[in-house]
Amino acid sequence: MKQLGVDIVSVARIRALGERYGDRFLNRVYTPSELSCCDRADRWQCLAGRWAAKEAVIKLLPLVGLPALREVQIVPGPEGAPIAVIRGTPWFNCSLSISHERDYAVAVAMVSLGEYGSVYESGDS
Repeated sequence: MKQLGVDIVSVARIRALGERYGDRFLNRVYTPSELSCCDRADRWQCLAGRWAAKEAVIKLLPLVGLPALREVQIVPGPEGAPIAVIRGTPWFNCSLSISHERDYAVAVAMVSLGEYGSVYESGDS
């Protein structure tokens, strides 16, 4: 049995927050490596995609002790596909896909039930 987390976000919403609150917003949501990874022409689409991915991953987790958005880092995995790193621990049991276009970014996270990995089964954080 699989469990899915899905999130969609408006690129304009993330851009507006970034432009209005600047570094205060960006540093509260994203890690330095995420900001560096998204330092490119489609910056706001990239950041919106990471926001959606963080939200999709959080939807898969138990409701107790949920991480803040910044504690869920979206990084390129060993083969380039995105992976979630929660509070410093890679969550390899979670499959993650991010897509974006001009106006919206969407992410889907999937995990097989019972395969949460050491991050949540053992209580490590």
